[in-house]
Amino acid sequence: MYDLLLTVGICLVGYWFYYVFLLGFKKGNIVMTFNERFIHHEDHIQAVKRRLKDDGRHFEYLGDRKFIVDGKPYLFMERTVPGDFGPLQQTILKGQRKAF
Repeated sequence: MYDLLLTVGICLVGYWFYYVFLLGFKKGNIVMTFNERFIHHEDHIQAVKRRLKDDGRHFEYLGDRKFIVDGKPYLFMERTVPGDFGPLQQTILKGQRKAF
């Protein structure tokens, strides 16, 4: 009985760790997934700007992967995640505590 509870507990903690830390779905982060793959950094930045504009957010790109979105500082990060039909490019604007 205790083995089953321990196994379920470990699975829940593992899922939480995967969801929050590895996929970036943490409170204060802005997560975007694009179906297209961006080879050039500038094209990716332009896509992020379009998405933020479409979402009605006020933003400013400071350069060097730094954004100000709705008055808060964010750092641009990208990663590849598995998708249904192949890898997808995921963008995370990670909230920063200190202004740039």
